[in-house]
Amino acid sequence: MIKRHVKAAAASVTLTAALAGVLVAPSARAATSGQAATSVAAAAECGVRAHDGRLWCGNRGSAPTRAEPFHESPITGLLQSTFSYFTCWSPGGLHGGGNTTWYRTVPDWSSDGREGYVPADWVFTPSTFDADPSRYGLPRC
Repeated sequence: MIKRHVKAAAASVTLTAALAGVLVAPSARAATSGQAATSVAAAAECGVRAHDGRLWCGNRGSAPTRAEPFHESPITGLLQSTFSYFTCWSPGGLHGGGNTTWYRTVPDWSSDGREGYVPADWVFTPSTFDADPSRYGLPRC
């Protein structure tokens, strides 16, 4: 009896996770299955909030922020938190997510207190969001 309930619960969790992946469709950023599960959950929390117009979303920890939206730009700080807000987006250099979308934020640590840019592959946004963040209410920088 207990085995049957455990199997049914496991099947339900598997189905729920599969549907979440289809409905949320986060960008393929996670290297391990644990990170993949985290990115699916974070993407479900990801969105532009009406009260402040910011994108609130999960992100990789220890993400360097850059002065301009490309990898060759100087590092301005470090985004250590794994759930952050982003004030706007900008096109920039191609990154590991296969697009050129970068998000600007205030880093947790900064050498000069400035905002910086993080490539979209470090933010758990769905690829559909990365394709046109303005469509979802996030302003272009």
